[in-house]
Amino acid sequence: MTDDKVIRRLRSGDEKAIAMVMDKYSRMLWKFAAQILSPSEEDIEECVADVFISLWQKPEQYDESRGKLSTYLCTMVKNKALDRLRLIRARKEESVDQIPETAATDNDNSNAYDLEHCLEQLPEEDREIIKRRYYHEQKPAEIATDMGLDKKRVENRLFRTKKKLKGMLSDLGAY
Repeated sequence: MTDDKVIRRLRSGDEKAIAMVMDKYSRMLWKFAAQILSPSEEDIEECVADVFISLWQKPEQYDESRGKLSTYLCTMVKNKALDRLRLIRARKEESVDQIPETAATDNDNSNAYDLEHCLEQLPEEDREIIKRRYYHEQKPAEIATDMGLDKKRVENRLFRTKKKLKGMLSDLGAY
């Protein structure tokens, strides 16, 4: 059955039509979502399920004149996967921001305290770049995009700031 016929059936509320779409596109969408959300199978599964639910609830949002159904579904998966990835990273940021304080006060971890102390002495932009790279595991290109900087500038700042931190920690006897 062609995508046009399936979409017409979806728009008329035919439950068999969504089952057909799921059978035909699940594997492709799963692989596509996995490229963004791997290794979390749970997040991949939820992302793909969200796409099928959206298609079922709002089949009229698909516009045949703008492209094939497979393209539309892949675009939806990409957008939902990136949204989910942002949410995961935001949660990670919230928990990571608390780690140095907790480590320094609760565990008397002097290395964490020394590192936090040195980070506080850095210029704000350098501190933000270091935290994004090593606490939030962002790639330099991603940091550059998020902060509105040139990728080469981010890479240079990372190199110089790591060198500076190493010297600062060495002076404290922590490195």
